[in-house]
Amino acid sequence: MRTTRLRQKIKKFLHSRGEANTTEILEHVNTTMRHGTTPQQLGNVLSKDKDIMKVATTKRGGALSGRYEICVWQLRPGVLEDKPGL
Repeated sequence: MRTTRLRQKIKKFLHSRGEANTTEILEHVNTTMRHGTTPQQLGNVLSKDKDIMKVATTKRGGALSGRYEICVWQLRPGVLEDKPGL
């Protein structure tokens, strides 16, 4: 699997934070990993990983782009019991 290290990094971050939005996860991954990731790849990993679930959306306002929604993510309950190496 090509995204194994990325998935592990995201799960550790969500475990320590509880929940985080897509922008926070992207910033964390790109500052702590050597090569980082793209927003599109991150969105695919978050939406397709069965251990991560979307819990809400929040509205953001940009100066040029207007208002838009971003997703808030957290680990699915019981993930840590299934995978103690996290």
